[in-house]
Parts: sequence; C-alpha cells; structure tokens
Amino acid sequence: HQLRTRDQLPKSRQFKEWNRKAEALAKQCRCAEMPSLSHLTSADYNNVYEPADDTYLLLDGLGVEFDGGGDDTSCGESGADSGELLENKADKVVTTLELGCGTGVVTTYLAKTLFDRRRRKRRAEGGRNDAHVISPSNPNVTHYVTDLNAHAVQAALRTAAASGLPRGTVEAILCDLASPLLDRLTGKVDVLIFNPPYVPTPDDEVGSTGIEASWAGGRDGRVVLDRALPQIARLLSWPHGVAYVITVDDNLPEDIADMMMEKYGVIMRPLVRRKARNEYLAVQKMTLSRSTGNIGS
Repeated sequence: HQLRTRDQLPKSRQFKEWNRKAEALAKQCRCAEMPSLSHLTSADYNNVYEPADDTYLLLDGLGVEFDGGGDDTSCGESGADSGELLENKADKVVTTLELGCGTGVVTTYLAKTLFDRRRRKRRAEGGRNDAHVISPSNPNVTHYVTDLNAHAVQAALRTAAASGLPRGTVEAILCDLASPLLDRLTGKVDVLIFNPPYVPTPDDEVGSTGIEASWAGGRDGRVVLDRALPQIARLLSWPHGVAYVITVDDNLPEDIADMMMEKYGVIMRPLVRRKARNEYLAVQKMTLSRSTGNIGS
C-alpha cells in the first residue's frame, strides 16, 4: 500500500514526541532472537502468514519489556523498564493471550523468555528446579493463542513443541479474536499480543479464514482492530495488564489512543517504531488507568 499521507501524521506534539522516542528505542534495542521455524515448510507458508518486519518489531518490543532488550536506563512512559522493575513485571505474568497467532512464534518467544528469566532467578536464589517449583514440566504461566485459520492454530502448536515448550503450555483455539474466551479471561490477561490485519483494503476482503485474513484490514486497516479494542480493554488484568498491538500510520494510531482513553480508560503509547519499506510500523503499548473488567464485548 502507499506510504503514509500528510493527513495520517500525528496532530499533537506529544504524540510526535512519543513516536520519536519509540523510533530511537527501536534503533538502540537489542534484536530479539526469534525461535526456530525450521519445522515449517514453504507449503505451510501458502496457508499461514510468514514472519516479516511487523513480527520482528513485535519481538523486539517484547524483548525490551521482558528480556532487557532496551538500554540500562528507563526510557520513560513508552520505554523499557530496567533492573528490578523488569523482574517484577515478568514475575506478575500468569496468563497471556495472542490474537491472530499465525505461526505462534511471538507467543513461543514470550513463553521461553518468561520461563528462562524465572529459572535464572530461581537458581540465583539457590532454589531447586524440580516439579514443585517453576520447571519445563510444571510451567506456571498459561499462554492462549487464537486464530481464524485452522492451519495457523496447528502451526502455533508445532512451533511451541519444536521450541521445547511442555505440552499444554500453549492452548490454541480456532476462533474469531477472543470471543469464546471473554467470560473465562475477563480481567485476567497479563500480556495480550495482537498483530492485526492492518493493510487498508476494501471491506469485502476482510473476514476470510485463509491467509488473506492476516493482512486485509478494510477501511483505514481498522475493521478487525476496531472490533478487538473493546475486547482488549475488557481482558486486561488490573492493574498490571498490558497489551502490545501492531499498527501502521494508515491506522491513525493517535485517534485510536484518544478513543481508548475516552471510552475505556486505556493508555496507549508507541513503544518501538520502525520504517519498513513502504510503511511505518509501531508496537503500541496499552495499559489500564482504571479497572475495566465490566466492559461488554
């Protein structure tokens, strides 16, 4: 699609400054190590979205937040936490959810990162790594992934298994967004991940169950994202739940940020941001300013 137009630029100086900081963080952060996808073949990628620049930026953003991928100092509201803050953030995660999981590589990366951090901490404290504490055979974090594409659901489970995650660590559900999980997970999701179909297309291209569902976003690339936003607000745990959502400038992220605060009390700031060929990608970080567990779907 075409590179952003002038009317897609941020209107406020504040959002421009947040974008600038997010671009700086994306340049200085350590590139996340992507889990192996050697178990997938070209035939799989005929049916499942192959990781690309948006995937890599999302991984880098999660690395900043949970694996010390940023610099050693705090980068402000939209930047990395360091030291004890990062440890505390990782320790609070009990439930994660990825909407539109594709290959499952992002959730697999997060699951392995959280487990490795906790294992290192346990060893540093002199604890045992057995069945009574955090271990590969006894994970204490549940990772849910959803997708409309049956091929993606199976690929996500294969990716988790190929990376050595214990069976049952990742629960994959064939569904639209988080619809069947809303009652079970309202106010309980500590980390929510969404790389939505963000490319502006005719609305009638949205909603298929094939690979095209991974990019066709309808008007302003927002048709699917706009349906997901109230679910995100409803699902996040209070007070530490956080969502990481990919946007491009075509999606008018500043307008999304204003709407999320006004309707749901959700704070949205760009975390990392990078130009990739003909689009400006950003990972938007969403946190709660108040409890929103009673929001309807």
